Order: sequence, then structure tokens, then C-alpha cells
Amino acid sequence: MMRRLYAFLAAATVAALALPGLAQGTLVRFTGQLLDVRNGYVYFTTGDAFKLAPNPIFADYDTGKPTLLQPHPKIFARAIIDPATKLVVQLDLTTRRLATDTSYTADVQSAVATTATTAKAPEIVGVPLTGKEVPVEFIVTVPPSTPVNAAVYISTDFSSWNPQAIKLDRIDGSRYRVVRRMPSGTKFAYRVTRGSWNSVEVGQDGLEPLTPHLFFVKEVDAQSSPSVVYGWSDNRSNGQQAAQPGAIPTPFNPNPFSGGLFPPSRVPPPGGAPTPRHT
Repeated sequence: MMRRLYAFLAAATVAALALPGLAQGTLVRFTGQLLDVRNGYVYFTTGDAFKLAPNPIFADYDTGKPTLLQPHPKIFARAIIDPATKLVVQLDLTTRRLATDTSYTADVQSAVATTATTAKAPEIVGVPLTGKEVPVEFIVTVPPSTPVNAAVYISTDFSSWNPQAIKLDRIDGSRYRVVRRMPSGTKFAYRVTRGSWNSVEVGQDGLEPLTPHLFFVKEVDAQSSPSVVYGWSDNRSNGQQAAQPGAIPTPFNPNPFSGGLFPPSRVPPPGGAPTPRHT
């Protein structure tokens, strides 16, 4: 009997040393669906965020053993927080849906609430976000000076500003379109290019915009983001340019041929031209 008691106490001591929260007799945790993990913080779809320890443990939610799962949007997790450092020392991950559950001390809660990086974004205050996939439609209207065979892309901060991150499909003479599925709560910036930073969109004044387009994925069934390209950095002429032969008519340039769609015929009619009649 005494041996079992000693073994139990030894196991409890090892667990307490491994998890500082247990050493203080307090179960410190937060369970919910992940929104993002970046820059040393873990964000939940509830709007709560906690700072990660330098080397957090990733474990299986059900067994507590090491897991091959990696934290990413839409996965569910239980964050174990060390009350002494206010850091998340362990994330228990699972693909199974979990109910939001909270158990942390007031000092941890106050530390998280007063940290600027953990404040709820204005877009999601009062709006429940589940991280569900939302079809987002991007429609880009290009200027008539855009080459007919041009490929148009969207570059985002998520892609480290890769100028060819997302390719759009041409749907008519002046518009390109693409649809991507993104978790609700996603916030990012983007700019339109023709495949390189030498051919990026510019503003109406012919200068590069000071800030990129900002976009936020709402908790909706579908969302659209229309944008207009006023000009390209490798062609800063704001006036309409005459299209070259072989160009296609567009709503902005319905008659692209310099001689018109029906130029006057230069071939004489059968029998030759009529002889002028003298009076």
C-alpha cells in the first residue's frame, strides 16, 4: 500500500515539474478553435490570444502523447498556460470539434486582456467567428491599355508579396476573376500585378498607391472583393491608348482598329469605275 502511495506521489511530482501550472495547484487552460498561429502568439476564433513559450509542446488532445498535427486555422486545441510566465507551454491538438472551455486565473486573464497584440480586432467585436470556409470572389477590372495576352495576379502579405501568388482568369475584355476559399476572420492586404513588381497597379494619378487593398473575411456564406486598376507602373500614361491591330473590342475601346471596322474599299467595282460625264 505504501509503495503505491509513494509511486503516486512521485508521478504527481514529475507532472507538476513538467507543467508549472500544476505545480501551483491551478489548472490553467483555454480550449477552442484556432484562428491563426503567428509571430509567437496563438489566436482563437473567440478573439482571445495568448503568447507562446519559446518551445511549446504539441501533443494529441486525447492521449497527451506527441502528435504529427501542426497548429493551423480551423483545427481545435487546448492551450495550457503557465501562470508564472503567462505563456502557453503546451497545445493539445485535435481535428475533432471541441466546445469552448476556459479555466485560467485572474492574473493570467488580466495579463492577456491588457496586451495590445491580444486585443480583439474591430472587425470581429461582437461578431461570432467560427473559422468556416467562405468562398471569396476577387474581380479585377483592368484599363484598356492592358495587353490582350496579359496575365493578372494578386499578391498578398500572406505570400510574402509574391507577385504571382494568385492567378486570375480572364472573363471578358476588361475583367479578371478568381475564387478562393478562406476561413472567416482572415485579414490580409493585397495588390494587383501582371506577374512582377515592374508591372504593378498604380493609382489614378499615375503613382503607386501608398497602401495596399485591405480585406477581411466575414462570417458569411460568400463574399466578393471588386477592385479597379487605373494603370500599370510600366505604362504610366493615363489617357486611352490606341489598340494595335489584332486587339479585341472592349466596353472601353469598342473600335480598336485605326481604320474602323468597315474601312472604305480600295478595290474598283466590277467593270471599272464609271466614266465621268461631261456636259
